[in-house]
Amino acid sequence: MKVLNKKQARDLDEQAQKLGIPGVLLMAYAAEALYERVSAAAQKCGTRIAVVCGSGNNGGDGYALVRLLVQRQAFSLCVVKAGGDAKSNEAKVFEQLVSRLDISIVNESDVNFNSFDVIVDCLFGIGLDRDISGHYAQVIQKMNASGAYVIACDIASGINADDGHIMGCAVKARETVSFACGKMGLYTNEGIEHSGKITIADLTIPDCLSASYDGLSLLFKRDLRRFLPKRHIHSHKGSYGKLLMIGGRHGMSGALLLAAQAALRCGVGTCTLMSDELTLKAAAAIVPEAMQLRMPQLHDPAFSKLLAQYDVIAIGNGLGRDDEAAWLVEQVWQSECPALFDGDALYVLGQPKTHSDRRSPYILTPHPKELSYLLSMEVRKILKSPSETLKRSERAFSGGVLVLKNTSTMITDGQHRYLYPGGNDGLAKGGSGDVLSGMISGFWAQSTALSAAVCGVILHAYCGDLLTLQMSAYALLPGDLIKAIPDVLRNVINEKRVR
Repeated sequence: MKVLNKKQARDLDEQAQKLGIPGVLLMAYAAEALYERVSAAAQKCGTRIAVVCGSGNNGGDGYALVRLLVQRQAFSLCVVKAGGDAKSNEAKVFEQLVSRLDISIVNESDVNFNSFDVIVDCLFGIGLDRDISGHYAQVIQKMNASGAYVIACDIASGINADDGHIMGCAVKARETVSFACGKMGLYTNEGIEHSGKITIADLTIPDCLSASYDGLSLLFKRDLRRFLPKRHIHSHKGSYGKLLMIGGRHGMSGALLLAAQAALRCGVGTCTLMSDELTLKAAAAIVPEAMQLRMPQLHDPAFSKLLAQYDVIAIGNGLGRDDEAAWLVEQVWQSECPALFDGDALYVLGQPKTHSDRRSPYILTPHPKELSYLLSMEVRKILKSPSETLKRSERAFSGGVLVLKNTSTMITDGQHRYLYPGGNDGLAKGGSGDVLSGMISGFWAQSTALSAAVCGVILHAYCGDLLTLQMSAYALLPGDLIKAIPDVLRNVINEKRVR
């Protein structure tokens, strides 16, 4: 399933009609998908339903839904007409059908939204191009204050379909039924909180049409099994890679130790830690499975030869930002070994010093602040336009795999682009990113960089989601994520081994 921007989504709709799928039929299919979710909500919340219809195609979807609700169930139904008569020919068809039915049709100023159990938001769709104000803003405020279960049609009215920002004001939906593809605004910025549970209906549009757009492919928990590296009965530790992890300096041993435990739990064959003496002493007790190396002397020529012994290097977790850290990062960057750069290593790479293009495979895992170092760009601008940020990142670091961490995480190698919307606020704690780094590094030693990034991102969020079923998000610790890895992986592979 693709996640597209507004222009691409509208073009997809036009291409489907050119292929021979009439617009009125697409609207009918959209109504079917809406009907499933509205009827399910009515069973839980009550049968008093209001459908708020604007004058655009979003309103047309609402009128088409009303026709189905009247035909199939005994609901107490009210149509709230907002914004005048339908404008498009397709929307007019269903508006006229509804006008002939024996149901209540009222203007937005004449309705008490507090009297409904379920409200369907069909006011504005993805075509909204200006801030909402005036009586439209009042309608949205009343919907939000009603206490009803709100379902948004395609996207919550007032949410920008490209960047997820609120345009003046916005409906806060409990769930959203989107059509044909995901929209970027559903998964970014305020759009995440205002969309609720998201369902995407395909509307019978052939996959080949959406596949032709360069949007992001939406990932689900089930995709973890597809990307997991394969394991075999006839194997040994060398079959699953040699990983070197560099960091844990100056009182930041926890970052490295969390990453190492995560990597080992994700199946890496051998893991070696390079750090300060105090960190290695702690590692002997906390991660006895990991081998150890002391940090090299500054400008030690033997260091580059040592790096060549490993399949993957992960650097940055608790590394520090001094001259020694800068030298270590530069040596790894210049090496021919596949390498993941996280945490302090990203800060070093983002400094004014010019780094040459890296020929060997690499992964960068920045959150917005770290990405601001790499792109010399303000955080607010990074958050404002996720799609443009993705493109700019790909241009700046072509040849690498980027894991752009946020509430919804984007993963790209410049050709394949993914978006994973999972996870929760329990992951917003120091050390959580180190666990993710370790997961990705551990998987990379056994597979490709892109597959490892996808596996790590899904597994990390999956563990967080599983743990919040057992404890409050307030109490979730990064170390708990590591403890959850065995259960999540067992659930994913159903205790079957590849033979």
